[in-house]
Amino acid sequence: MTSKTANEKGQKDEDDIDVDDLLTQLSAEELEMLSKEVDPDDQFIPPDQRSNYHCDRKATGKMDKKHLSDHISKMAMEIPDQPENVPFTSKK
Repeated sequence: MTSKTANEKGQKDEDDIDVDDLLTQLSAEELEMLSKEVDPDDQFIPPDQRSNYHCDRKATGKMDKKHLSDHISKMAMEIPDQPENVPFTSKK
């Protein structure tokens, strides 16, 4: 019994396939679908481009860190603390 390998059957080796040639044959919609399914493991691609999630919303404006910090502090002071179910006791 002899078993034929992929090369003996006349099929191309996976290393011989030209990926760039295959990608040029895809439409824009197909490329978008492919990019959502593939998870690139390339450290040189920015993280926002490596993620499958892409937000279509426009930017809401410039972030004001001081205003945000002041708002969080104000909310923390206005909202009362929740009572503890088990009171804290220090063990001596």
